[in-house]
Amino acid sequence: MRLDWFSPRKLALRFAAGQVHNREIAYLILGNLVFGSVIFYAAFTRANPPWTLLSLVECIIVITVTLIGFTKVYDAAGSDTNNSFAALFNCLSFGVWFWSTAIVWSVYWVVIWGFEYSLSAAYKFDRLPIAQNLVAIGGSFEWLWTFLATLLWQVIYFAWMTKAIAHTRK
Repeated sequence: MRLDWFSPRKLALRFAAGQVHNREIAYLILGNLVFGSVIFYAAFTRANPPWTLLSLVECIIVITVTLIGFTKVYDAAGSDTNNSFAALFNCLSFGVWFWSTAIVWSVYWVVIWGFEYSLSAAYKFDRLPIAQNLVAIGGSFEWLWTFLATLLWQVIYFAWMTKAIAHTRK
């Protein structure tokens, strides 16, 4: 990590001089992805219960999947030898992101609404041991469904990106 990563002007000058290489570009993209996850899970949003064991575990899992997934995408692109990695990643990312999001979150809402309006909704889940344990550590079934959807989205996104970016090398 270089200090000029935090100074867009200095980084732009170094980039214009051809001093920013492929691996550093990949680190900057990965840094954006990880930083976004950290901000999301740092309780700056209302999406998760702030500062619970479950939100910490979820954050660690999401960051781990991001690190592994991005590394696989970078390797599939040809690693340091691919001078157009940043352009490929950004261009391919839109379509993959769009369809991954549409598929996973559509399934998520079908499951949530199906569960909510099915016969099983009449059953009292607040007395089940798993529900009691989730509540005791700061979670709920809603948290669990959201976590599973988030994890599934990431796995699909990075697997699809790996496959799509590998096609550019043929």
